[in-house]
Amino acid sequence: MPRAKKSTQEAGPSSGKRKAPSKRSSKQPATYDDTKFETEDAWLAYKHDINRRTILPERRVLTSDFANELLGHVIARNQWESFVATPRVAYVEIVKEFYANIHENLDNPDHPQYRQVYVRGQYIPFSPMEILRYYGLEDMEADIFQATHTDPHEVATSLCHGIDHWPEGSSTLDYRSLLPQVRTLDKMVSANLLPTSDTSTVTMERARLLHWLQTKTLHLGNYIFCNIWHILNNR
Repeated sequence: MPRAKKSTQEAGPSSGKRKAPSKRSSKQPATYDDTKFETEDAWLAYKHDINRRTILPERRVLTSDFANELLGHVIARNQWESFVATPRVAYVEIVKEFYANIHENLDNPDHPQYRQVYVRGQYIPFSPMEILRYYGLEDMEADIFQATHTDPHEVATSLCHGIDHWPEGSSTLDYRSLLPQVRTLDKMVSANLLPTSDTSTVTMERARLLHWLQTKTLHLGNYIFCNIWHILNNR
């Protein structure tokens, strides 16, 4: 499944739902289940791509389980105590349908379904603030995440022991090269922010996030919302 955190939710909070107009008619029966998919394109995306992916659920992380000062600082700085300690249940089919129904006008203010996604016959609100509400988090001032502007060699130097540059020709770091405190931080990132089943390597995306979290705050709603766009643009 795409690595966006939203993949472990029930496709968003229930408030603000409204019924979507039916697309079926007796003369032109739908070729797909329009109680699950907004358009035929959404159904095809589900059939040929998203349904073949694996959902990676959130996992519980407690700072008391790790004697690590960095992890505690990151969680406290971002006010994520409840976020990492109380993972949400993933309803796999609904999650996959949610991703299939993400549309290109999601962030277009002029579109009728601006920041709304079709889920089981209704449009539900989906925005950075709705994500925060879903997790029970308050809005907060946060640094503007600009991971792509971070030099990879700076990232590798800050995360690893005895390394002063990103490995030439590689898109990943060896997990064993991470500093001990960074390894522990990565357990939280891999469990809650960028769920992954690969624990032997660290992708550039994850490494840049780890580098960022060492010293800066992260607006969780914006981060997850941007990851959704990444999924849309790469499917």
